[in-house]
Amino acid sequence: MRSSGEAALGARELVVALASAMEAQSEQLAARVIDRLTSEIEEARDPLIATMQVATTVESLASIRQILQHRIEAGRTDAPATAIEYARQLAQRGVSLAAMERANRLSTDTVMRWCLEQMELLSDDAAVVAQAALLIMTDTAGYGDRVAHQLAAAYETERALWLRRGSISREACIGQLLTGRATDLPAAELTLGYRLAQRHLALAVWTERAESRDGGTSFLERSVGALAERLGCNGPPLVLPRADNEVWAWLPVGPSVDLSAIGPIVSAWEHPVTLAVGVPAEGVAGFRRTHEQAMSAQLVAQNSARRGPLVVSSADVGAIALMCADMPATVRWVRDILGPLSVDDAASYRLRQTIRVFLANGASYTATAEQLNMHKNSVVYRLRKAEDQLGHKLRDGHLDLEIALALCHWLGAAVLEAGPDSAASSTGG
Repeated sequence: MRSSGEAALGARELVVALASAMEAQSEQLAARVIDRLTSEIEEARDPLIATMQVATTVESLASIRQILQHRIEAGRTDAPATAIEYARQLAQRGVSLAAMERANRLSTDTVMRWCLEQMELLSDDAAVVAQAALLIMTDTAGYGDRVAHQLAAAYETERALWLRRGSISREACIGQLLTGRATDLPAAELTLGYRLAQRHLALAVWTERAESRDGGTSFLERSVGALAERLGCNGPPLVLPRADNEVWAWLPVGPSVDLSAIGPIVSAWEHPVTLAVGVPAEGVAGFRRTHEQAMSAQLVAQNSARRGPLVVSSADVGAIALMCADMPATVRWVRDILGPLSVDDAASYRLRQTIRVFLANGASYTATAEQLNMHKNSVVYRLRKAEDQLGHKLRDGHLDLEIALALCHWLGAAVLEAGPDSAASSTGG
């Protein structure tokens, strides 16, 4: 029976013998590692990734062999240069950090299994094999931790740089498309990862800054992607972050897209947002035009005093957007047109709302009563009262009246005169 000292010496000798066997069988062991990775990790089947993984495995095995053979202090042994480059390649290709870390764990597990198999062939002394296994784990643990840390750091650094470079390139490309300066459309599509010869719907989406502390841009990008899926888009959207709480987006929509579904979908998001929507349009010119429309709708939303989540479509606010370019003049004009009805109070709101519905229904008292769920006589009373305050019949100058009411509806208190119960009113209508 061996003494503990003899067992320790035998274990050391077994580890050295194992290192020699690893050198002699390095190609077979590397192939074993690669086979396991390609069978268990889908990303490892990519030809470039597989090639890099082979080189990384060979260099890593050489480092492990040197550590085992010469008892080099593993905690000071750096990751092989090929492994660092491998981590960078994975970051550039969008392979997740979790996939890389799993590949490292599987590689380590495969090597350890091989070591145990070889030690059983090299020695039939269970005590020696057990001590040798302990030595191997002790000698390689520090190396594994150090390499994992260095690879993760290389990955994260490269991923941040890659995303930044990609974001700059994408922003420049989108800028050229929006100004009509893009000439190489295939190159633009490659840069954006988005097809231009299709039907686009542009959005501008933003939150209040207080709502974006948990990663506002990430939340908005995820949400826009989910919106595209719910609308049955032909592929993923093109999303361009504009600030930590705002993104521009283009959705590849089909001819039957239901834009009325956007409001209910957005209202269910975890954070309140404001969303400005263009009109679907085709091709490169449509890419630009629908964005211009979304920007017009955004101008209306940003000037609005209405509260809560809001979806503004350029199809509804075309003329309103033009008037938002000069808000002081617009405020004066609304008050000139509406007179006493431009006060932000509950009574004026009810009258404005009744007039707006009345004019929208072709001056039909019956349709207005049905829409507002009122008795027809009550509608007549309200409209006569409104005419008294306006000083003229509703049919006189009704176009200006409709525009002024639309401004009140979309902008609310931003164009109204503060009243005694403004806080309690709907600031619209």
